[in-house]
Amino acid sequence: MNDHEVRRVSLRAEDNPPEAHYMWAYLDAGGALHVDGHDIDPRLDEFVGKDEVEYFYTVRPEHLPELTALLGGAPGGDVLDLLAERGSGPGSYTLRKLLVSGAFPVERHTH
Repeated sequence: MNDHEVRRVSLRAEDNPPEAHYMWAYLDAGGALHVDGHDIDPRLDEFVGKDEVEYFYTVRPEHLPELTALLGGAPGGDVLDLLAERGSGPGSYTLRKLLVSGAFPVERHTH
């Protein structure tokens, strides 16, 4: 990887028309974790008023130890490796619940 490439881990890639659910994670240059997703699902309409939503979660570096502990990872370990192991596939739903739980500070944006 060169200096401009970002390691991105795919956490969810479900494509079953008319539904599609995607989630991925990466660390920015400052060490913050970004977990982003895109859902297309007709059932979303009753909750968000549309059938498509994008969401963006940011966990600042100082709060990564809390997330790591909640996922059962070793202190100081690679958070992207941990997410690939425990936060992907079915684990991505647990991860999203943790991100909105209030157990640690998370910046959240949707559109």
